[in-house]
Amino acid sequence: MARTVRHRRNHSGAVAHHNRQVAGVTAVLLAAICVYTVVIGPDAWLWFGWAVLLLVCLALFAIHP
Repeated sequence: MARTVRHRRNHSGAVAHHNRQVAGVTAVLLAAICVYTVVIGPDAWLWFGWAVLLLVCLALFAIHP
């Protein structure tokens, strides 16, 4: 039976991976809110979207790998 070997990641590698994830989530949310603004126009949901983006970004930066 084949055995799966997991490679341990050093701390700097984990931090770099976490930072890439944060940047990716931020970019996707920012693009979604911008597209929504262009297509639908500004309204209360736009401000809700910006608030969600801010909270998600803060939560991701608060979580340390």
